[in-house]
Amino acid sequence: MAAAPAGAQQVASDGSVVAVAAAGAVDLERIEVRPQLEAQTRAVELKRDANGIQDGIASDSMGDYPDMNVAESLQRLPGVSVTRDQGEGRFVVVRGLDAALNSVSIDGIAVGTPEDSSRGAPLDVIPTDSTERLRVIKSATPDMPGDAIGGSVVVESASAFDRDGRSLKGKIEASHQQLSGETSPKAAFNYSEVFNDTFGVALGVNYQKRTFESDNTEAAYDTFDGGADDDLVVTELQRRKYTIERERTGANLNLDWHPDDDNRYYLRTLYSRFDDAETRQRTVFGLEDGSISALGNGRYQVDDLPADAISKRMRYRTKEENTFAASIGGENRLTNAVLDYRLGYTKTRERVNDEMEARFKYDGDDLSATIDQNSGIPGLSLSDNGWTDSANYKFDRVVLAPKQVDDSERSAQVNIRFDGDRASYKFGVLGRWRERAVNVDEAELRKGPAVDLTTWNGETLDHRGGPLGQGMSSAAMRKWWATNGSLYSARPQEVAGNVMASLEEDYTANEDIFAAYAMGTWDIGALRVIGGVRVENTQFDATGNQVDIDADGKNAVVTPRTANNSYTNVLPGLHLRYDTSNNWVLRGSVNKTVARPSFGDVSPRLGVNRDDMEVRVGNPMLDPYESTNLDFSIERYLGDSGIVSLGLFNKSIDGYIVETITDEDAEYPGFDVTRAINGDKAKVFGAEFNWQQQLAFLPGAWSGLLVGVSGTWLDTDYDPGIAGRHNDDFTLPRASKNVYSAHVGYEWAGFSTRLAGVYRSEYLDTIGKNSAYDIYVAPHTQLDFSLDYKVSKSMSVYFEASNLLDKPLELYQGVRSRTLQNEEYGRTYAVGLKVAL
Repeated sequence: MAAAPAGAQQVASDGSVVAVAAAGAVDLERIEVRPQLEAQTRAVELKRDANGIQDGIASDSMGDYPDMNVAESLQRLPGVSVTRDQGEGRFVVVRGLDAALNSVSIDGIAVGTPEDSSRGAPLDVIPTDSTERLRVIKSATPDMPGDAIGGSVVVESASAFDRDGRSLKGKIEASHQQLSGETSPKAAFNYSEVFNDTFGVALGVNYQKRTFESDNTEAAYDTFDGGADDDLVVTELQRRKYTIERERTGANLNLDWHPDDDNRYYLRTLYSRFDDAETRQRTVFGLEDGSISALGNGRYQVDDLPADAISKRMRYRTKEENTFAASIGGENRLTNAVLDYRLGYTKTRERVNDEMEARFKYDGDDLSATIDQNSGIPGLSLSDNGWTDSANYKFDRVVLAPKQVDDSERSAQVNIRFDGDRASYKFGVLGRWRERAVNVDEAELRKGPAVDLTTWNGETLDHRGGPLGQGMSSAAMRKWWATNGSLYSARPQEVAGNVMASLEEDYTANEDIFAAYAMGTWDIGALRVIGGVRVENTQFDATGNQVDIDADGKNAVVTPRTANNSYTNVLPGLHLRYDTSNNWVLRGSVNKTVARPSFGDVSPRLGVNRDDMEVRVGNPMLDPYESTNLDFSIERYLGDSGIVSLGLFNKSIDGYIVETITDEDAEYPGFDVTRAINGDKAKVFGAEFNWQQQLAFLPGAWSGLLVGVSGTWLDTDYDPGIAGRHNDDFTLPRASKNVYSAHVGYEWAGFSTRLAGVYRSEYLDTIGKNSAYDIYVAPHTQLDFSLDYKVSKSMSVYFEASNLLDKPLELYQGVRSRTLQNEEYGRTYAVGLKVAL
């Protein structure tokens, strides 16, 4: 580098700013900002070093990811998409398969779920600031748990040995949400240090609070008297306004002791807590209660609409979800072997103790209405605006819906590996003891004093889908309930229904899994061969309730039910990895994996409503899903941080579980019986492409460009076995045919900026009685932007913008023109300061 005048600055070839102290002398202290390149390099290393097929994300030197929770970070990977809740990624979908078919672990131990029936683990409860690496393993080797038909999601927190010397990092942030107009705080602190090169401590705490809103419009479609069978009209329209205060708290403490080169011991702990305080205001228009006629061109007339077909409802609830994971273990290098072992404990729980909804009916004159179904979200015009005034409503009922879920697991595993010159042999055993308890209650209370809704009047809120009417105050509702709640009770004709709603879905369950495996690894020149077999035995027992309502609908008989099941799965696997000397890696695998039925499906519950001629029954004898998987990939590594890869995969899943409704059940003839069954084989074929690279070969400042593109293409097929639909073709639920992601980044002279987009195509969500009633989630595109500027060696400022396209979550029924749900979140902007010492 040529000399420069004292006090001047020069830009080095890597984009760093070099401060020049005096003519002819260079101060080696440099202000660099390369977080994207560092994180990309670490992720590429994770992939290249893996024995199986996997993708990963690593934090940068500041411990940062571009997203607010683990689910949203993982959606950047090939073949990974997310399902969203209130605009945030929640469940991770790997290769188009339901999140319940994934396994999720934190620091090597399986984590449960606070969901009351599904096995899907929500990952929005874990802040990214609590983690160091995220991996999605798509072809599990025999030494990994076998419950990974979709994939294994591996969350790893930081060890002090991941970093050099003492590390102190802090971050503060303020974010602004467009719809609510509120600005919210976020902060994180991480510390790590290694003492005497043998003992390491890593500690992190983080906190985020978001106050935000969303606008939701929902519709239901059906035929109407006098209309054609294929002419579906909106029979109910709802406008919902959500106001949410969400808090995330995370903490981790990790200890490592490496007394010498042959022995190491560790303690890993991670805690995360997710709290929501949510108010939902909604106005419901029950249009099917009127006389509907078609006007043509997508327009309909509703006459003689009774006033009480319109209702206003307000719900308030707080929800707490927390996850705790702890593991202690070690590794010892013996004379001829390596022994490692781990004890683990995880506990996940959900508490919704105060959910209540107050409902009111419009008390005015009958109305007429006009429906316009030409613009996606149905338009609605009413003949009278009296429905907007809270003074015109009368009390209907209060609905209480508390819920508690506890899920804990203890585990123990031991592995031993014998290494030879060109081969190694590994054996291990694992025990997992899981306990779940679910209590789902609901009660409708209609007897009690009348309520003057005007005493609850609050701010009238804007709604993008149309007016809601006079706003309501949830604080006023809660104050009223605290004073008057004891005065309300159920009407006699609703007591039996309340008993069913309170007890039918409750259950306790124990699941014990015992696994053993044998695996060999052979290196034959550039070829690595991994082969082995894993055997997993599952023992399950549970208790639930049978609730039987008599034909008059007034009496309910409750009987405890118990069930148990046991099954064994043999899971062989063969994996090949060919690493050439010129940066090409080829991989192939064939293996078997399983997924156990959801707890809600196998709980021994039974609800018989002889008044409505309906039965809902659990199926404890369900077999697990079992999948035969074929994978192949070819990878070309471009320097330390670049990669081009192409992968092909095929899954053949036996016993795919589906929920069925039939009126031909032998035990309950004439009843509509709902139960889950093992259906026919499901098939998945797909391809994945990924390219990411720093364009260092470009001249000058252009060399700071970083680009990435990935795509996944899926072809799925299965037969759910639904009567009357044997000739219909179905894709797997929640399986998008196409998922694409792309990013353009730039790092130069203290700046780091990134524009990232993720697109997923539509997918089938729910199967209806015929194709006109199937529910789909519409295509969605997410576009985010970030900018980071390093103002000194230890300090940087940043700006982030998410959901730049302001795209809603949209569902439709049958065809795209029938919008079933449209939920909008607006954009979010954040500014922050990061310090690293």
